[in-house]
Amino acid sequence: MFLMTDGRLGSGLVSSSAEEAWRGTTADERARQRRDQLLAAGLGILGDGGAQALTVRAVTRAAGLSPRFFYESFADRDALAIAVWDEQYAEVAELVEGAIAEAAEDFASRIRAALLVVARWLEERPARGRVMLNETLADPLLRRHARRRLPELVLGTMVASVDPVAAAALRPEEIQLTVTALSGAIVNLFLEWNAGAIDVSADYLVEAVVEVATAGLERLLRT
Repeated sequence: MFLMTDGRLGSGLVSSSAEEAWRGTTADERARQRRDQLLAAGLGILGDGGAQALTVRAVTRAAGLSPRFFYESFADRDALAIAVWDEQYAEVAELVEGAIAEAAEDFASRIRAALLVVARWLEERPARGRVMLNETLADPLLRRHARRRLPELVLGTMVASVDPVAAAALRPEEIQLTVTALSGAIVNLFLEWNAGAIDVSADYLVEAVVEVATAGLERLLRT
């Protein structure tokens, strides 16, 4: 038996309502749907209780699935945690790319658009901030996994926002130093803001980060 998300006890088997929902779908489609359910449950648990609350049992209960369906998609709890993180990273990276593409061509406009879409994304669902910010710093597994990914996102955002000719002239070691510093500053600002420690609007926060990023770029261009 297991506890369904609505408080009812389940048998560990697929419910008749689930069978109705899956009727007419292929085995692969059903597997993808179950994987999506587990990812959604994993995000909710990570966002509410942190990495320590993420267990196979908790996730399958929240998803309303039996443990055998968990192992259909994930090797273990760690694999799910990384998959949840990667899904959120891919989502925000796509939003950033789209925001830059639609913004004016100057650096400040592109960085502002990218940061604002991140802030709105975090505001829309607070669990995202817990996963991408708090747990990425607190949980050893996620910290190791995200060690290069977040700086890569900052680097990609900056490169996409800078004039290609100017970007080509920058020295790799200077880029690495600046991006590493900016990544730490930006992540910490969003972390404190998302936690309510910095009581300002998203627009105000973004303008502050734009100033930091612009100063970093100016330093790069002077080297």
